[in-house]
Amino acid sequence: MLKVLKFGGSSMADAHQLEKVRSIVEADPARRVVVVSAAGKRFKDDHKITDLLYLCHAHLQYGVSCDGIFDMVRSRYLEIRDELGLSTPLEAEFDALRAKMDKGISADELVSRGEYFAARIMADCLGFDFLDSSLWLHFRMDGTVDQEASYQALIHAASGRKVVIPGF
Repeated sequence: MLKVLKFGGSSMADAHQLEKVRSIVEADPARRVVVVSAAGKRFKDDHKITDLLYLCHAHLQYGVSCDGIFDMVRSRYLEIRDELGLSTPLEAEFDALRAKMDKGISADELVSRGEYFAARIMADCLGFDFLDSSLWLHFRMDGTVDQEASYQALIHAASGRKVVIPGF
């Protein structure tokens, strides 16, 4: 039997929480598909990564620098990675994302990177494959998700593998 698990932002908030997620996943070999959200709040006055990325996009829309906010996002994920003792190569991806932001990026694409980076780290933490949603998520011409085509593509892409998927 295949089990799919979804972990929200509070479960992805810091390295300690990711270690808990790892324990939960490893407790049952049938848990082979893991879906994760972006890192959430670590404490009451903390910021969710999703909120920071929306704020970055708003700054860009008004021509205001978002460097400090983006650095908070980057630092948070690199801190999680480093505290887990992982070597997930994220720096170049953050640099590429920052460059893309300067050229123009939709709010959805930018905000989805919160889940993307969380999934990259979680996949490394678990020793699972990272499965980018762009490889299996299909859209109709009107922009709506083609659920049947997406489901079939996901089954094919994840077949026989242990995977972590961004949950945006």
